[in-house]
Amino acid sequence: MSEGLIYKTFGGLPWTPLFVEEIDTSKCLGCGRCVKLCVQKCLGLESFEDDEGTERHIAKIANKDQCIGCQSCGSICVRHCYTFKEKSA
Repeated sequence: MSEGLIYKTFGGLPWTPLFVEEIDTSKCLGCGRCVKLCVQKCLGLESFEDDEGTERHIAKIANKDQCIGCQSCGSICVRHCYTFKEKSA
């Protein structure tokens, strides 16, 4: 039996939260959709200068402890940058 946390949806269906584990920064466009969507304020944007000297952004996990496992950030990400993981009880 899985040691992960299992909850129920409003309708009584089983639901296992998957918490943000990593962001593949090589895929990230820095669009910020995930940052705006996260109501828990887990995510942020990090600025950097690319090889041509242009300021760019990538998403970063700013406050992992705030994650509730909803996976909304991964759902809105057009580049599929996110990986998620169950948390043991």
